[in-house]
Amino acid sequence: MKVKRLREDFVVREVSRLPLTGGPHAAYRLQKIGLGTPEAITEILNIWNLPRQDVHYGGLKDRHAVTSQLVTIFNGPREPLVQPGFSLEYLGQSPHSMTAGDIVANEFAVTLRSLNREQADRFTHTANSLTSCIPNYFDDQRFGSLGESGQFVAQPWCLGEYERALFLAIAEPNPHDRPDDREQKEILREHWGDWQACKDSLERSHRRSIVTYLVDHPAGFKKAVGLIRQDLRGIYVAAFQAKLWNEIVVRYLPELLPESSFLTAYGTGGKLRFPQDVPADRVAELAQVRIALPSGRKTDWSPAVARLLDDVLAEFEIPRHKLRFSYPRDVFFARGQRDLLLIPRDFSVVSSDDDLAGVGIQKLELRFSLLPGQYATMLLKAVDMLAVS
Repeated sequence: MKVKRLREDFVVREVSRLPLTGGPHAAYRLQKIGLGTPEAITEILNIWNLPRQDVHYGGLKDRHAVTSQLVTIFNGPREPLVQPGFSLEYLGQSPHSMTAGDIVANEFAVTLRSLNREQADRFTHTANSLTSCIPNYFDDQRFGSLGESGQFVAQPWCLGEYERALFLAIAEPNPHDRPDDREQKEILREHWGDWQACKDSLERSHRRSIVTYLVDHPAGFKKAVGLIRQDLRGIYVAAFQAKLWNEIVVRYLPELLPESSFLTAYGTGGKLRFPQDVPADRVAELAQVRIALPSGRKTDWSPAVARLLDDVLAEFEIPRHKLRFSYPRDVFFARGQRDLLLIPRDFSVVSSDDDLAGVGIQKLELRFSLLPGQYATMLLKAVDMLAVS
């Protein structure tokens, strides 16, 4: 099975309830291909010479897909913008900026290719039954900020190890780095601690602004972490929180389903566990279960989840009361709860001949919608694994 053989094989459309009733925030539909949301936003900021704090969006959309989402700009131009890789369609004015809370769902159209007829039939049967118990894990896209060391930026940050957090954020190599970012990070690693040498060699960027501060304050790593771009800080924090949530679920499922057998898969964020052959009545029960996002600000944990959270945090050498950030004050782990199970809505699958392959090779066209924050790639991963088990 091949996913994303073409970028057009994975299409995501964000459905929003953002009101367009007038107001100071210009609303746009951002359509992009081959770009992540942060990269597209940076291009928009540069082209229209906008301050970053004026631009808001509800979520990150995959760079390896054709995606559509809403963006607002405070006092933004009331006109479209078309560039290679993305476009902005002006929709109207809104009384408030776009947030994650404005997203109702994400609609997906996914084409799977290079399946023989038996594989296509098996996948279709498994997908259509949807009695498989699919955990609502965060998938690899949430962990794109994880560098070569595998250490999350937010982990030393929670512990007050600001120099290490800064190094991971601005200097550690990442598989997703563009060539210019790779070069800039190499300069930082080579001259780390010699801030004047770093400044002299770096191009103008947010990294150079941080280094400029360190030239005058060589040991000011705490303040320097606060100078990391706010959108990037949010990505680092969300990635670590997602890792902790996934690890709780991996440990919790065998307690909830003690008689089930499990399949194991591995992703960027680590090991994932998928139960098999769960009776429909148990799936219905588990569909009502929600697990809180890990945060040091939460105090009313259930005993079972609190025990598992402490076990997970022990692996990161973080006591539960230190699962927070003392600086800067605008950084915190999000509060809220997440459904234990991923349950698609309006699911359909249609098989046909694969136009990119030989005779007898099938493609499947899937359509479905998911709640905000759920991952279509996780559904595909789980159904594919269960179909061949």
